Amino acid sequence: EPVKKLIEEAEYISKGDYSLKVDIKTNDEMRQLADAINRMSSEIKRSHAELSKQKDEYKTLFELVPCNISILDRDFRLIGYNKRFEKRFKPNKGEYCYRSYKGLDQKCDNCPVDRTFKDGKPHYSEERCYNKEGDIACWLVVTSPMRNAKGEITGAMEMCLDMTNLKRLEDKLEKTEQRYRAIFNNIPNPVFVLDTDDLIILDCNKSVHTIYGYEKHELIDKSFLSLFKEPGEAKYDILIKSNSELNQIKHVSKSGKILFVNIRISPYEYMERKVFLITTSDITKRLEVEQQLIQASKMATLGEMATGVAHELNQPLSVIKTASSFFMKKIRKKEPIKDEILLTMVTEIDKHIRRATKIINHMREFGHKSDLRLEPVFVNAVLEKAFEIFSQQLKLRGIEVVWELEENLPRVKADPSRLEQVFINLLINARDAIEDRWAGPPPEEYEKDAKKIFLRTKSENNKVIVEVEDTGIGIPDEIREKIFEPFFTTKEVGRGTGLGLSISYGIIKDCKARIQAVSSVGKGTCFVIEFPAIINEKG
Repeated sequence: EPVKKLIEEAEYISKGDYSLKVDIKTNDEMRQLADAINRMSSEIKRSHAELSKQKDEYKTLFELVPCNISILDRDFRLIGYNKRFEKRFKPNKGEYCYRSYKGLDQKCDNCPVDRTFKDGKPHYSEERCYNKEGDIACWLVVTSPMRNAKGEITGAMEMCLDMTNLKRLEDKLEKTEQRYRAIFNNIPNPVFVLDTDDLIILDCNKSVHTIYGYEKHELIDKSFLSLFKEPGEAKYDILIKSNSELNQIKHVSKSGKILFVNIRISPYEYMERKVFLITTSDITKRLEVEQQLIQASKMATLGEMATGVAHELNQPLSVIKTASSFFMKKIRKKEPIKDEILLTMVTEIDKHIRRATKIINHMREFGHKSDLRLEPVFVNAVLEKAFEIFSQQLKLRGIEVVWELEENLPRVKADPSRLEQVFINLLINARDAIEDRWAGPPPEEYEKDAKKIFLRTKSENNKVIVEVEDTGIGIPDEIREKIFEPFFTTKEVGRGTGLGLSISYGIIKDCKARIQAVSSVGKGTCFVIEFPAIINEKG
């Protein structure tokens, strides 16, 4: 009876049913055998459950893995595939893999499955081909051998990941990069990419060769500061890192030619690192033209002042002529000249010679061609110097100058020679405006509105303000915005070039200052210039 029960349990186990347990009451070997079979049944049940669990997990993984999986035999026929593969390609069992999803009549030339069957190793490839719909498809293919218990290769697993959308994005990105690289290289201004720490040149465009004469490989990994003509690299290192623009900077080309450039600086991210994107504009020719215009304006101004200068020089010449005539008269008569008279007359001659020399030197200095050189200056001194060379012009026309200067003004950054030219241009405009107003019959308000020019200076809110006001004809509202445009003039032909205010505007702008006109038609105009003051420096 115990043996029959044990045989029955063994048959249940062979069928996969582990529910039957043999219970033998005796304490002999049969009881031990029954317990062993019961334990074996429980262990087989546990192992079978574990295997089933693993099988389900692997099956789920096989079906849900986010790529197309197929199992191929040595003839490249499909013997298995996951649901993703089935849904995507709708294949038939036994169909050739290359026909099912590539639409080919023969296997691929560089088939990774073929190589796996040959060497028993995993392989991968990137493939681009037409799918069944006739569209270009891109695949990342990975193959792995499948072996039986004896280690023999019975098939190959092929996993295909559709990379079509990614490849399209890569192609678009590559085309975009090529397009922007073409734009970068064909920008007419030189463009540099600099490391933010040491300002080493990481990249540059083709225009750098056109302007500077350097080939790209000659500048890569070199400091951008090596292009600066002026010494003091530390100064420019700080300026580049703390400003968005630098104007009228001296650079030097490969041939040693001096270039004047404006520099624009922008923080940027380049190849996953922070950089400065530097654009330079060659303004050398523009400055040369501006210099020629400024010089032409100076010559025109000197021509304007010819009458006044002649009158100014006439007085010292008259004194010298009178003294020389006196000396010749005494010598002809052989009359002695007293020492005190001789000393007085010689002293007077010397004083007037110095005066004439001062006038001539001032005119020569004013007419001298010079580069822009900003330095700390006192506007009062420059204004007085401009008036000195122009005073006779105003005196001959009966124009009174009223001075209202604030003392101990802070200094400002400017080019003294060019700033003097600005003040002279404003005095000429004031003179002409006054003359235009009194060109006809004297106006009714002549007595209270005399011919006057007011020269004022003051400081407020870290600014130095200069005002040149006249009692002239005034500027109509409709043309006030145009008066600083080149060649714009309201004067008759032959009386003006239209460059005075335009050049003055450019000079003032170079000084980081601003100029504006406040006017009332029939009553006069006031030009107001505001300079940034040099802080903590009083005159």
